[in-house]
Amino acid sequence: MASRDRTGQSHPRQCSLEDLLRLGATGVAAAVREDLAGGDPTSDALFGEADTARAVLVARAPGVIAGLPVAERVFHAVDERIRFAPHVDDGERVEEGDTLAEITGPSRSILAAERTALNFLQRMSGIATLAARYARRIATTDTALLDTRKTAPGLRALDKYAVRVGGGRNHRLSLSDLGMIKDTHIAAVGGIAPALEAARTSSPELPLEVEVRSFDELDAVLSTEPLPERILLDNLSPDALRTAVQRIGGRAIAEASGGVTLETIRSIAETGVDAISVGELTHSVRALDVAMEVRSSEDDEPIADRIARVRERLGSHVVLLVHHYMRDAIVEHADIVGDSLALARAATEQDAEIILFCGVSFMGETAAIVCRKDQEVLMPVPEAGCFLADCADLPSIDSAWTALGERIDTAEITPVTYVNSSAELKAFCGRNNGIACTSANAATVVRQGLDRSQRVFFFPDRHLGTNAAIEAGVAEDEILVWPPPSLDPDPRSLDRARVIVWPGACNVHRRFRSEHVDRIRALYPDASIVVHPECARDVVELADRSGSTAQILTFVDAADDGVAIAIGTEARLVRRLQRRHPGKRILHLAEVPPFCRTMSRTTPQDLLETLQEIEAGAFERRRITVDGETATRARAAFERMLQI
Repeated sequence: MASRDRTGQSHPRQCSLEDLLRLGATGVAAAVREDLAGGDPTSDALFGEADTARAVLVARAPGVIAGLPVAERVFHAVDERIRFAPHVDDGERVEEGDTLAEITGPSRSILAAERTALNFLQRMSGIATLAARYARRIATTDTALLDTRKTAPGLRALDKYAVRVGGGRNHRLSLSDLGMIKDTHIAAVGGIAPALEAARTSSPELPLEVEVRSFDELDAVLSTEPLPERILLDNLSPDALRTAVQRIGGRAIAEASGGVTLETIRSIAETGVDAISVGELTHSVRALDVAMEVRSSEDDEPIADRIARVRERLGSHVVLLVHHYMRDAIVEHADIVGDSLALARAATEQDAEIILFCGVSFMGETAAIVCRKDQEVLMPVPEAGCFLADCADLPSIDSAWTALGERIDTAEITPVTYVNSSAELKAFCGRNNGIACTSANAATVVRQGLDRSQRVFFFPDRHLGTNAAIEAGVAEDEILVWPPPSLDPDPRSLDRARVIVWPGACNVHRRFRSEHVDRIRALYPDASIVVHPECARDVVELADRSGSTAQILTFVDAADDGVAIAIGTEARLVRRLQRRHPGKRILHLAEVPPFCRTMSRTTPQDLLETLQEIEAGAFERRRITVDGETATRARAAFERMLQI
C-alpha cells in the first residue's frame, strides 16, 4: 500500500531498512553457497584449524558506505566464530584509507568469506555513493529522488537499501506495491481510459501511476475521474515538464523519468516535478573500491597515540577547536567542542598563537574574522566546504539584490545572512546595513530587520529563513522563495512578500521528512521530538520543539532519565548523546541517520599531518585568511547582531 505524507504526496510503501536486509538475506545465503560450493582448498592448505588472523576493510576511494551489516552476515554465515567490528556506520562518507571494519577469527574462514563480503559491500556502497551524488544535486529543491526496478536479479532489496542509505527513496519493491500503467499496457487494451478503468475495477485500493509521453496522453489522463495518484512524465524536455506540472496543478504527483543524468537532474527538478526516478542508480552502478587487508599483531603505533604525542610537544602553542559533527576520532583530541557560534566565541577567548579549527571552511573564516591579528587560524582540510554555505555566493546574491532594486527600493530591505555563509556574504550584509544571525537567534534578527525596514532578504538557508519568519509573526503567504536563475520572481508575490528567502538548504537537515516524525510517533508515542530549524517547515511544525545544536544539547541534558527523545540533526552528534546519556532513550529521527559529508573529509591522518607541519613551522597550505576590508564589513554584520 502507499503512504501519504503531510504534504499530500502519495508514495509507494517504504519497507523498513531492517525488512530490506531481511529480504536480502536469501541472496546473501545463495552467494555464500555459490562461492564455497567446493570449499576453499587454498586457505585449507595454508592455514591450520587453530590459526587466527586480524584483518581490516579499507576504503581505497572516497564514497558513502552501505552494506556493512550484509558483509558482517557473510562472515558469520561462513563461520560464527568470526568477530566483525564496524568502525563507521552505513551512510557515512569515508575518504581513501579509512578503516571501515575490523575482522578477527579463524584465518581459513576470514579468507573464505572475503570476496563474497566485498562483492556486496562494494556494490552497495557504489549505489549509495551515486545516490548521494544525485540527491546532492537536487537538495535545495522539493523534488524526491526515486529508484526503479532496474536492479540486480535476486538483490533488489539490498540495492534499494543502498539507495535509501544514499539519500534516495524507493519507488516499487515489487509490482504489487503500486499499479503502474505503462505504454505497453495502454497499447494492449486500446487506450488510457480503458486501462485505468480496468485497473481501478480489479484493485480499487491500489494506488495507480500512468506513464505519458505527450501532452495528448497527459490530457487523456487528466480527463479521467478519479485521477490516478501519480503521473509519470517520460522523456519530456524541461520546458514540456514545466507545462505538464502546471496542467496537473497538484491534483496528482508529477514524476519525471528518462534522460536523467547528474548533469540534467537539477534542471528537471526546477520544473516543479514532485519526484524523479533514476534507473542508473542501480542498473549500471560502479562499485566502490574497498579492500580487505590482513594485519600482523605488530601493527604501527595507533594514530591517536601519535596525535597525542605531537600535541603534548606543542603544548599551549596550539588550541584545537572541533565542531560537533566531526568524526569521533577527531573529537577525542579537542580542547573545545561546540557548534559554529560557540566555536567562533571560543576563538575570541584563546591566548594560543595558533587556532586549529576542525570544521568546514566558513567556520575557519569566521574564526579568522574574530580572532586577534597576531593569531594564526589553520584548518587540516581548508577546502572542506559546507553544502549550505555553498548554496549562495556573492555574484548570485549581488544579482538578486540588483533584481530586487529594479522593483523595490533596497533601502527598505534588510539583508540577513546566516552564520553558515561565506565571509563575502557576511561582508555584503555589513556594507548594506544588514545583520548576521545564528540558528538560535534567527527569529529575533528577522523581527528586528522588519522593525528597521519593510522587508528582509534572508540567505542562504530557505528553511531556517522560513521558520524564523513564521516565528517572528510573518504569514506564510508573505514569504517568497527566490526562484532559480532560469525564472523571474512572480511580481505579485514579490510585492506581497515581507521576507524573501534564498533557496539554499542544508544537505543533512533537508533529509528529515514528515514521515520520519510519523514513524517515531507510531513506535514511541511518548517520545519528545526535537529538530534543528534548518529542517523543512512541515517537519518543524510536527516536532515538539526546534532549536540550534546548543539548544538541542541543553534540552537533552536537562531531560529526566527514562524519557525518549528523537533528534533530527546530524548523526554523529546524536550518537554521542546516546553514549553520554545511557539512562535516556535517545533516538535518531530518521531511519537512515544523515551524516555531514564535508565534516567527514577531515581524517585523523589530516589532523596528524597538520600538527606535524605546525611543529616544523611549515603550515602555509593550512592557513585561513580573510582580507582586511571583507573582515571589517563582516564584523559590522556580527556587531549589529550582538546589539539586538
